[in-house]
Amino acid sequence: MFKIPPVEKGQFLIDRAMDAMGDEAQRERPKIGIRFAKNASTQKKSQDENNLNKRKDLELIKIRHLNKEVNNRLRKILKSFPNFSKMPEIYIKLINTSQVPTKKIVDALSLLKWIADTSDEYTQKSEFKIKRAKSNETVGFLMKKHLGKINSLFRKNKECFVNLDEARKFMNKLPTFEDMYTIAIGGYPNVGKSTLMKKITNSNVEIQNYPFTTKGLMFSYLKHNDKKIVQMIDTPGLLGRDKNNDIEERASIILHEYCSKIIFVLDITESCGYDVEAQMKLLKKISASQKNVVIYLSKTDIYNEEDEEKLKEINSKIKKYTIYKKSEELKDKIIEDYLSKKEKFDPTKLKVI
Repeated sequence: MFKIPPVEKGQFLIDRAMDAMGDEAQRERPKIGIRFAKNASTQKKSQDENNLNKRKDLELIKIRHLNKEVNNRLRKILKSFPNFSKMPEIYIKLINTSQVPTKKIVDALSLLKWIADTSDEYTQKSEFKIKRAKSNETVGFLMKKHLGKINSLFRKNKECFVNLDEARKFMNKLPTFEDMYTIAIGGYPNVGKSTLMKKITNSNVEIQNYPFTTKGLMFSYLKHNDKKIVQMIDTPGLLGRDKNNDIEERASIILHEYCSKIIFVLDITESCGYDVEAQMKLLKKISASQKNVVIYLSKTDIYNEEDEEKLKEINSKIKKYTIYKKSEELKDKIIEDYLSKKEKFDPTKLKVI
């Protein structure tokens, strides 16, 4: 998805720019000396006046180079971040669950532009004053004042550089979804979600450690005639609580914003460590915002009489859903719906940058 390079700390950035300015001065000083030596025979100026003019030339070169370095480094950061006004809403929602939401990022980027523009302004004013200076002392004072003002731009606004680097770390971990019909497999941990994915897709699931859950998103793909037709995602971390934490909220966004259907895996045996009542609460929560939900009953091969009774007890609550007990039937249905165009890919849900 995003590949934003590291953002240097403000003080480190200005220190590097200052060093580059010093290197430029070392290169230009001999050239200035040679230029003034060539013109000495035709110019009727005192040695002091020549020395002052050489000093002015060198300092003008330094402040211009510093401004160029500052602008190049800042505008490079500005260009590395995407245009949030053109970003799909889903990414905005995900970024807004992080410690540096989009408003903070936009504010920090605006501040960087202001620093670059202010550096331009300071440089123009200092150039004008240095050119009119009447003594080396005045030039030295003006240079010291100019460098202090430029340095203070970064020192006083150091937090924006930290925020941008934190933001880019999070954004670089955002997933890239393939533009294809997508199904999520939901349910509590250890109910058999990854096992179902393996059965449906006939492949190992690909675990990608995105910052949505402690275990990461699990991706796999259902193929037909050697062609990927369905992207399947397992988003662990939802525990059916009344209010999600940041990690759970990201998982919830993926489930409801990206996926066209959810397969809810229900473990009647409760061997997952969560009772049926808790699982039903999560099912109700998911179904409230995602209407296209089907149920897969896992671990039916180890059902006992007690499990069958539990299933009867909740039958009235789940009969409104399509229920599958065999992964083969579920897989065939997914393929059938895809081929008959009953399940269509909505590109607006999976638009990527």
